[in-house]
Amino acid sequence: MKVDTHVHTFHSGMTSLYPLSLIMRESYNTPEGVYRRAKARGMDLVAITDHDTISGALTIADRPDVIVGCEVTASFPNDNCDVHLNVLDITESQFADIDRLRSNITELLPYLKREGIFTSLNHVASGVNGQVTATHIAAMMPWIDALEVRNGSRLPSQNRTATVLAEACGKVGVAGSDAHTGKGLGQTWITADRATNRAEFMHELRLGRVRVEGRDGNYWRLAADIMNFAGGFYGERFVRLARKPWEWDRIAFVVGGIIGLPLISIPLVLAAVHFAGEKRFNESLLFDLVRRPASVRLPHAEAA
Repeated sequence: MKVDTHVHTFHSGMTSLYPLSLIMRESYNTPEGVYRRAKARGMDLVAITDHDTISGALTIADRPDVIVGCEVTASFPNDNCDVHLNVLDITESQFADIDRLRSNITELLPYLKREGIFTSLNHVASGVNGQVTATHIAAMMPWIDALEVRNGSRLPSQNRTATVLAEACGKVGVAGSDAHTGKGLGQTWITADRATNRAEFMHELRLGRVRVEGRDGNYWRLAADIMNFAGGFYGERFVRLARKPWEWDRIAFVVGGIIGLPLISIPLVLAAVHFAGEKRFNESLLFDLVRRPASVRLPHAEAA
């Protein structure tokens, strides 16, 4: 069975990039659209992992081939460093606990372990996690089940760092597209050959009997995503205008957006800058992993 374990919908909220966060969503995918496209691209199971919510996944959770997941933003309380944890196959009550605890990762990780919730660390070598260091990584290792070793929106060098780290720490390697648009969805995935349903897939995943498949990210794919984002943004605005064409602010927004179309070239330049920064972060993290001992643990806690 195949599943793309890292996918977003519009339920992920507004983008975290200021000032775009004032007007643009993190994703314009709909849960139903994700389901249909994932199936069309050969995924046997469909996972939705929105940022800090399961509301999107719950809209299609009645289907036996849907995995309710979440990309959880968890914080280290001593320095406010954030990391992104992927949790799969969770209930509404478990999510409520996760959402309550995620501001303190020293409380969240033991909870996830006690509940037997499959947890992976997403895009460990990416600066999007915040200023993650070897100390942060060492603190998480006793508690997590897996690392995302192939992210469809990250550089091959970043994915190699995650792969080597997973192998060194004896963790399961998982893969996902990290799709915020429809273009990359289902292009990066994991396969469990022995599984025939969702429960069997999760069992095989916990045992590590899966393999990662699909593509890494690069500049051109990010550029294409930016263009798709722009299409989603303008599409949403035109729909809002069509519903209430008499509201002047909606008309002004659409007109202003059309005038500003040439500005789309700016994010394309920023995409190149972004990947240059990602490459530097990956290199600095590698140096830090080599330099520091990996013996740090969460304070006053022992992994089960």
